[in-house]
Amino acid sequence: MTAVIGILNKNAVAIAADSAVTVSGSNGRKIYNTANKIFTLSKLHPVSIIIYNSANFISTPWEIVIKIYRSELKEKSFPLLKNYSDDFFKFLKSRKFFSSDETISHFTQSFIYFSFEELTKMAINKAIESEEDLVSVSSEDRITLFKKNIIEIIDFQIKQFKSEEKLKDFTSLTKKRFNEVIGDQIKEIIESEFEEFNTKEILTKFSTLTYEYIKSKAFLGSWTGLVFAGYGNDEIYPTTISTKVADVFDNKIRFYTEHVEKINDSNSGSIMPFAQRDVIDTIITGISPDINQTLFSTFNNFLNGYNEHLINLVGSEKPELAKSLKAIDTEAICKQFLDEIENVKEIKHIEPTVTTVSILSKEDLAEMAESLIYLTYLKRRISSDEESVGGPVDVALISKGDGFIWIKRKHYFEKEYNPHFIKNYYK
Repeated sequence: MTAVIGILNKNAVAIAADSAVTVSGSNGRKIYNTANKIFTLSKLHPVSIIIYNSANFISTPWEIVIKIYRSELKEKSFPLLKNYSDDFFKFLKSRKFFSSDETISHFTQSFIYFSFEELTKMAINKAIESEEDLVSVSSEDRITLFKKNIIEIIDFQIKQFKSEEKLKDFTSLTKKRFNEVIGDQIKEIIESEFEEFNTKEILTKFSTLTYEYIKSKAFLGSWTGLVFAGYGNDEIYPTTISTKVADVFDNKIRFYTEHVEKINDSNSGSIMPFAQRDVIDTIITGISPDINQTLFSTFNNFLNGYNEHLINLVGSEKPELAKSLKAIDTEAICKQFLDEIENVKEIKHIEPTVTTVSILSKEDLAEMAESLIYLTYLKRRISSDEESVGGPVDVALISKGDGFIWIKRKHYFEKEYNPHFIKNYYK
């Protein structure tokens, strides 16, 4: 996992990232503290790119992709940061996504297999949780029950994916074209690997589920966050563009821009955390996200219990009053309570912090970015949580006048032993 952040004001944008990367395999999970997540997108212009979540695009490390793009970009520049982002994705497609057709097909087949395998596990767990006596029934009846559960789960997930926003490049994808590209693979995998669940209804519904997923912004499995940060030629204040990238389908990249943050006269300071942001959000808002999420349910349960207690007390003697108490809209009261909490967070914590950020010097921006990443690492270190944030913190500062400046950076080599690297960097 990862913790990365961008802090912006009119002076500069400071970016920081930890070095932890989690590798999962057949023997479990292992964390390495050597990953590079911040890269210059151009050697000559004030633009950078930060990666989080998956370090690979399909099977190719993002570091290789970024450095080849940077090498081909050379002295070329663009008016806006968005133009760099658009050009980067055009470059990905022009290089055939750095993967062969066979690799992309294998990646897709793996996704289909593991998706259907997950459905079978969910169907079995649903049967167990419903307290069905699976031991006393025949294997044929168990399979029938599992099939029924799979269909119910698929129907529920289809509704979810249909309600999700659609990827811009996939709104025109038809079911006919989807079947031409991937229909035979779905059929072959279910027939060969999940023979007991190979019915026409399940095959049709699973195909529809995969179709709705491909079109949606609900990324499952392996995906990467790319954060572009810096300045275009025509921009005097910094911008960040956060994008999520998943995979390739029908010669198109499944990606979308999640958020664009621009510094201007009406927005003079901003804090943009990505990936593991719970500690940073706690500092900014004054309340832990975990506690914040339980506020509504806790207050709602308390209010309903108190109201029910009052109804029981007055019910026999004052039925009209009891009727009035039953008519109280407790959910509306809870919403009002939460709105007030949000208002307090905004006034007492968020606004003062952002106001302070807007006037910080470059040095203070860099120090703040590094400190917030370090505090996330420290929280993982002193708790029972997996230490998925750690290692050296890389910090960089990008300003209009000075360009990209490393404040702290780890190297896998000693600079004094490799003068040729420094000498050849700008060639």
